[in-house]
Amino acid sequence: MREVVEPVEGAEEHGAGDDPAVTVGRTPGADGSGGRGRGRRGGGGRGRRGLLVAVAVAVVAAAVGAGLLYGRPGTEREPASGEPLPPATEKAVRGDLVSEVRSFGTLQFSGDRRVTNRIAGTFTWLPAASSVVERGERLYAVDDRPVVLMRGDLPAWREFRAGMKDGKDVRMLEENLAALGYTDFTVDEEFSRKTEAALKRWQKNNGLPQSGKLELGRVVFAPGDLRIKKSAVRPGDAAVPGGEVLRAGGSRQRVSTQVPLEAQELALEGASVEIELPDGDRTDGTVASVGQQRLNEQGKKVVPVTVRLDSPGDVGKLPSADVTVVLRKVEAKNVYSVPVTALLPLPDGGFAVQIVEGGQVRRVKVRTGAFADGRAEVSGPGITEGVRVGVPRL
Repeated sequence: MREVVEPVEGAEEHGAGDDPAVTVGRTPGADGSGGRGRGRRGGGGRGRRGLLVAVAVAVVAAAVGAGLLYGRPGTEREPASGEPLPPATEKAVRGDLVSEVRSFGTLQFSGDRRVTNRIAGTFTWLPAASSVVERGERLYAVDDRPVVLMRGDLPAWREFRAGMKDGKDVRMLEENLAALGYTDFTVDEEFSRKTEAALKRWQKNNGLPQSGKLELGRVVFAPGDLRIKKSAVRPGDAAVPGGEVLRAGGSRQRVSTQVPLEAQELALEGASVEIELPDGDRTDGTVASVGQQRLNEQGKKVVPVTVRLDSPGDVGKLPSADVTVVLRKVEAKNVYSVPVTALLPLPDGGFAVQIVEGGQVRRVKVRTGAFADGRAEVSGPGITEGVRVGVPRL
């Protein structure tokens, strides 16, 4: 959580922004929630590509530079203790320190595929471009009879009928019949008499002969719904087995990105990430798959990563776009932190901060820990949530 810098009474006002060279992430709210959700603006520069990593040398250099800015003549008044008031203060906060790794990505529909016909006749109906076909719906029609989309990872390769050998394709058919409301059978790899009865009911409701057999090509199996890109044929064309009918893709959008090899541990399958959209808003995502290490165009080692959207509605009808994938690393949990610019180097090593209370200033030595988002983990006498510490005028 960033606090608005408050000028100290009697001192000059100054800008409160962190040095961009030091800012490498963000600090969640004091409750540790992280404040994730739609509509938050991505800190750190929209459209920035590449990797931002916390560099300890830069943080220490910033803190040393900050110490040189304290005590400028003519800008502070002297309290009774003799310690000059700082130009301004910020609050110490308690929460997780989180750094961010950003990588450029592309939002697009995934799962491109060609739909091949297996039934002889004449094409009588084809879906419109950009339409989405769901499970159990007509994908196209031959001789005014539907070819129906069903879900499954294995392509149809044989006729379904009583007495056929058991197989995974039978299970796929039964899973789809059950999902469409045709039950009263056990979902397994056996095409039983009860499977045949359920298939007949499905055939009746789809305007097909109630034979209890399903010829090869009457259903098309795909992993999910299909978004039609274009048709390779027109109504009235001859339907030739083996010919291409449609070009289609998945109906859900995915983000493809390449994560630097050194950040691979943040992009494990199932990990939560954020996706920064072109308008600066963010939406949540989950790492769906991680590929093998390779070299990118710049010769750097990267790992291909695919991210699925947790809330697809957040991107609206955006067909494709350049986005930024934001991966998080918790540097420290439930700690006190102050801006790195509040750290004052001590002659014998280490750092101190100025605690400002009731117009009085006292300097206390602190122990530092993790650094992230231009903030430093600190502990020491008087360091509590909400205490105000001095910061310089930058």
